[in-house]
Amino acid sequence: MASPVANTETTSTNSTASDRGQLSPRTRIARLILLYHFALIGASCIFYILRGFDFEEFTSLMGILAPVTALYGGAVFRFLGRSITEPNLNTQNGAPISSLVKWLVNGHFIIVLSLISLKALAPNILNFQDMTMFLTFVESALGVYMGNIILALFEGKAENGKG
Repeated sequence: MASPVANTETTSTNSTASDRGQLSPRTRIARLILLYHFALIGASCIFYILRGFDFEEFTSLMGILAPVTALYGGAVFRFLGRSITEPNLNTQNGAPISSLVKWLVNGHFIIVLSLISLKALAPNILNFQDMTMFLTFVESALGVYMGNIILALFEGKAENGKG
């Protein structure tokens, strides 16, 4: 007799993340991606102000970072906007984000920030041409996987033939 009461109490205290006001894994990773990319642009601006980059290097670096940030930001903002108008969107694809996705997002940010910082703070170790080459390699190699993650996490599934 005591076990049904205990079961009802435990099931009533267990609620979903949206019921408790916590962010869904998709929303957390969306905000993390946006935060990281805006932090990269902010760090680059700070390094430019501190003379870590000259004007030509800074504009070239922004030419690399801005399109990638716009691409990721567009998908994330579209998802966040749809999640406001479609509240059940956060419950779709509710499977937890694997640790591989988290490692990839964090690793991507750390590698890019390390390359930018190394050039700005220690130009004898890494010159601008080498930094650009490594950034292009990282964005090409990891960008394919990041693009797939962005599509898988933030693009809505077609319903009734609509995209």
